[in-house]
Amino acid sequence: METRLAIVGFGGYGWNLIDWIGQAGEECGCRLVAAAGDRLAERGSGGNSSRLDTSLADKADELSRRGVEVFDDAQAMFAAMKGRCDAVYIATGIGTHAPLTIAAAESGYHVHLEKPPAATVQEIDEMLDALRRAERMCLVGFQAVHALEVRWLSEQIASERLGRVRTISCVAGWPRAASYYSRNHWAGKLKADGTWVLDGPATNALMHYINLMLLWAGAAEGELAEPQSVRAELYAAGPVESHDTACIEIRTRGGSTAYFLASHCTQDAFGPDIRIEGERGQAQWRAGAGAVVSCDDGTTSRRDCDPHMHKRMVVNFVRAVQVGDPAVLRYDLATSRKVILALDGAHESSRKIHRIGAGHVRRLDDGTDEARTVVAGLDELLRRSADEKCLPSDLPDAPAWTVSTDTFDLSGYGRFPARFSATGANGAKDG
Repeated sequence: METRLAIVGFGGYGWNLIDWIGQAGEECGCRLVAAAGDRLAERGSGGNSSRLDTSLADKADELSRRGVEVFDDAQAMFAAMKGRCDAVYIATGIGTHAPLTIAAAESGYHVHLEKPPAATVQEIDEMLDALRRAERMCLVGFQAVHALEVRWLSEQIASERLGRVRTISCVAGWPRAASYYSRNHWAGKLKADGTWVLDGPATNALMHYINLMLLWAGAAEGELAEPQSVRAELYAAGPVESHDTACIEIRTRGGSTAYFLASHCTQDAFGPDIRIEGERGQAQWRAGAGAVVSCDDGTTSRRDCDPHMHKRMVVNFVRAVQVGDPAVLRYDLATSRKVILALDGAHESSRKIHRIGAGHVRRLDDGTDEARTVVAGLDELLRRSADEKCLPSDLPDAPAWTVSTDTFDLSGYGRFPARFSATGANGAKDG
């Protein structure tokens, strides 16, 4: 039986999802039957029509030629496709994820929700309540968990080849230019349209790797470790409201500690590089390179990077919908709550976004779409912190702009914010 799919948001990442749905179609029997893009409403709005992204209009026309019904309103699509569609992909801005997921579930659709699922734990809880009431399932699009080498490494850890996992570190430099922040109205913002988005490397672009660290710190294969407390230093060097550099320590209830050290303001691009230290060996996973396990008994094994993880993600979701069993999902919305819990806790620990003083930064290609901010010495600082298993302010020769923060206990935490302030971001030392 063919599974009929719809999508909300196809101007950006959603177009990639449409491609992967097409790739998965022959394997699992699925087809895109409808698509909604809210900005299409501008196409017939007279003087406002010039604001329409022409590439979006071209994509809408292409979908129509393929026999896909195109709507300019998600709610209208949900109503019109009842009985003619089984599940909905949501690939819109962060702040719209919760209301669209709730509306889709209440309209009777299963949901594939792109990451980040939401900015706050209370939004996750609201979505989970709606899905339970509607008896619908929701997969969250952390595609890396579907990669064969990621699943293989999870099996190695679950089999206790490495013994108990003690520490996991992830280091990454992903420089981003002005064009990255101008691609939509919420990029780099704490709030958009009155809703928390908390957009930054830890909460969006590199969130996959915090998810992987919690996955590999888990006690059982496929189960994320439960965050117990968080200590975090969130910084901004560029023209953003939210963080563009994140240094986070997560202690889990199982006893493992994870360190995430990443920035959009490095000189060079590197990583993500994840290293796992166990009682009886080590493992390493690198984006694009795969996974290696090295045990203290001298044995080493490896797996190459899986190039088909996106298609596997689509197939996994469709298979779960076809059999009507949420247990088939490798990653559901309830699982993602642990990641959002850790990230909300990181903001609470940092208390605010700490501004790195102008004396420590420089602008490259200023005045162009390729303009970007670089923090002096940041590349090496992140690598050293990962090696030392600490935050930057813990280093004996920490830069003057670093800010030491308190540990935030996540016990009983259920609503953001508790002590994070979106104002007064100029709290870092200028040095």
